[in-house]
Amino acid sequence: MNIFCDSSVGLEKLSDYDDDLYKFYHHEESQITTNSYGYKLDSQLRKNVIDWLIQTHHEQKLMPETLYLCVNILDRFLSKSSFEVATKDKLKLLGLSSMLLASKYEQRSAIRVYDIEYMAEYSYFPDEICVMEKRILQQLDWILTVPTPYVFLIRNIRASLLSDEDKIMENMAFFFSELSLTHYYVMCDYKPSTIAASAVYCARIILGRYPYWSNELKMCTGYSEEKLLYCVKVMMELCYETCKEGTMEVFKKFSSLNWSRVSCVAQEVLEEAVLS
Repeated sequence: MNIFCDSSVGLEKLSDYDDDLYKFYHHEESQITTNSYGYKLDSQLRKNVIDWLIQTHHEQKLMPETLYLCVNILDRFLSKSSFEVATKDKLKLLGLSSMLLASKYEQRSAIRVYDIEYMAEYSYFPDEICVMEKRILQQLDWILTVPTPYVFLIRNIRASLLSDEDKIMENMAFFFSELSLTHYYVMCDYKPSTIAASAVYCARIILGRYPYWSNELKMCTGYSEEKLLYCVKVMMELCYETCKEGTMEVFKKFSSLNWSRVSCVAQEVLEEAVLS
């Protein structure tokens, strides 16, 4: 079992060892780092493929932990490897191989190699995928147990909810968090715990939850409001651009009733803020 993403806990009551567990998470996220320095991939190409992976993940009804680990694997591989990604199909192969590895790690029923051909416009041979999987694992020294933004986010949401039925707040935080996956600068230069805390902060801004940051959230996340402002600024700008266009798959996903139409809510709030 992956101790970083035990979805059986969900948003339930904190356990007696919760604080110690998250101290461990904070320690571990500092040990495994990714940064944008030397990251040679075109940011727009990465954005498009990550957005496509979000759509694919959603269509396959996979667990959220799988998506976050998939992006973590992809970014760590690209930041450490000399592997050249010249085409969108090449990056899709890398993305699908990362998704396959993440699903084996997180899902009770993993994606099969032969399922991959149904997920992409280009047909990949099973041998290509297996070779890519091995290359990724070797480059990452087989380290897949890592804290992603998701593991911090589920705790932050608990601290931010007004009630157990405050679904729009929960969904808005998830929207900002998944939207951040598409932005290489956010994912590579900020810690997972910073991203998760900033996603909650941004959600509170959009929903007008005052104060935007409280002592309870500071104690829960370990971040003061001042330490989050740079990341929050980048995430709000990303949200504005995404909502203005309204074409990305992550926007469409969170525009459904299942997600409380939170991307549309963000779109309306941001448009009103620009006009006022």
